[in-house]
Amino acid sequence: MKKVVLLTLIALSFVGCNPNKESSKRTSGNGGRVATISGTTNGAFTQSYCGNNLSSVGTIYDQSSSFTSNFEARVKGLLSATIDPSEVGTISAGANDQTGVRFQGTFKIESNGTVNLQQTKILIKVYDSYVLQSATDGSNQYQPIPIEFSSAAAGQFNMQTGSGYVVFRDEYGEVRFDGNLSGDYLSGQVSFVNTTNVTGGAAAQGVLGQFYIARCGIIK
Repeated sequence: MKKVVLLTLIALSFVGCNPNKESSKRTSGNGGRVATISGTTNGAFTQSYCGNNLSSVGTIYDQSSSFTSNFEARVKGLLSATIDPSEVGTISAGANDQTGVRFQGTFKIESNGTVNLQQTKILIKVYDSYVLQSATDGSNQYQPIPIEFSSAAAGQFNMQTGSGYVVFRDEYGEVRFDGNLSGDYLSGQVSFVNTTNVTGGAAAQGVLGQFYIARCGIIK
């Protein structure tokens, strides 16, 4: 399954974003999270590989029977800190589908397992049905929605067991990766806690889904 995602990432090598009558962009003052609806600079990840020809782009997904049906709702919940969910298209929970959630970044871990917060960063991109439609009709009009953190807020790994966590935080809330290093991959669970909601409702929080990424692509 983890190798098949490479085909999906190739299929996702187009640009896009989500439709909105008026362009909107929110950027935290310290260069943290960025959420963009319409624009021209936040397209697909450039495909790159690390050791053993593994992709450096990770996937957030959910194929468990109890969560798959509302994965889209949870992703829109995460985005609701900066974007009205009604402006976001459909999102698949599958790890190898053409819509979904991808990420790329750096987890800088010292020899004692401490996460170097300043050198740890991540960029998450949500590819929804509008991105896919844009690629299909060749308009290249819509781009994936990015959430970017330029540094981490907390993190620690046990270098003997391989288990650990990294927390990213800004004025919109936090995203947490709890994972385990095993073989060629870092995999685990992603959760989030928002502090705001652009629609005026309660701030969303909960488990977003599972994740995996090539160890050589993110651990530094």
